[in-house]
Amino acid sequence: MGKESITPRQLMIIVILYSIGTAILVIPASIAADAKQDAWIPLVLSIGLGAILTLLYTAVAKKYAVSSLFEINDLVFGKWLGRMITLGLSFLTLIFGAQDVFYVGHFMSNQIMPSTPIQAINILFMLVVIMGAKLGLVVFLRTAEIFFPWLILLFALFMTMNIPNMDTNNLLPIGEATAIPITRCVIRILCFTYIPLFITIGPIINQVSNVQRAAKGYLVGVVISGLVLLLLVVSSVLVLGPDTTAMESFPSYALAQRISIGNFLQRIEVVVAFLWLVSIFFKTSMYFHATLRGLAHAFQLRDYKSLCTPIGLIVTVLALVVYPNGAYEQKWDNHTYIPLALLIGIVYPLCVVLMGWVRGQLATK
Repeated sequence: MGKESITPRQLMIIVILYSIGTAILVIPASIAADAKQDAWIPLVLSIGLGAILTLLYTAVAKKYAVSSLFEINDLVFGKWLGRMITLGLSFLTLIFGAQDVFYVGHFMSNQIMPSTPIQAINILFMLVVIMGAKLGLVVFLRTAEIFFPWLILLFALFMTMNIPNMDTNNLLPIGEATAIPITRCVIRILCFTYIPLFITIGPIINQVSNVQRAAKGYLVGVVISGLVLLLLVVSSVLVLGPDTTAMESFPSYALAQRISIGNFLQRIEVVVAFLWLVSIFFKTSMYFHATLRGLAHAFQLRDYKSLCTPIGLIVTVLALVVYPNGAYEQKWDNHTYIPLALLIGIVYPLCVVLMGWVRGQLATK
């Protein structure tokens, strides 16, 4: 399977789009529910912790500069155990990708197209994801480069048009949230944004043309995405208030519905929908790429693209059953997904570093 070269700038952009992903709609509500008007505090802390995690992830990438994450598994854990771990990661990315497709169908059918069957929305979305995977990683990342400036422009306009509706009293009193809810919020933010980057960026970071610049692009992407989410959460609290933000299913969408410039420019929530759909497309595609590459490596296939259609069909069907109902979704996200994310984003990379060090010590004796 030939390697496609990618640039540090493309890596930075995909880190930003991936980290924003589903967070742009769901993070504000969950953070405001715990931290209230201090919702900005865990965002600031998570940017710093995300940068520290990035240093860990890029340290692994630099140590094994010519190897993908799945090849590192073979080198560090041995051939058989390494491939079992790769299969486990592929299964998890398959599940996570199906969850993102569910979010798309759930949002579109509830907010924009209530008369359209959720199955039709999921199928159309996955067709684009499959097409992107078949065209290859380079085409996919170049597409991200094309979309990125327009997404930044739309986000800037969205933030600017919310300024007249902002009330600084909604941020008062400052510092009322205690350590426990802030810690809970920080963990949730990390698990939904930065921690899964290890298993989605890891398989492709060795294809970046310059490893040193790749690490810098990775870090810059993490910081920029954190600042975007910080602006979004602060705007939600300023405009909607902490209580309304916590009660809304999609606060950023409700934020867009409040915009009214001169009773002329109104109802621009479709802008938020577009921002979210594009960012979640790239996030889902990264999970899809990780699944395909992991399976191709585990089963020694020459090209992962032969798996695009069958795995795409599995994801489409799985998205319909991955969350049986809203209560199950909340329970999974809070009690199952977060421990899983901590396992694959903190324990697993630390094990890679430790096992690599042990093997290095044994090799020198």
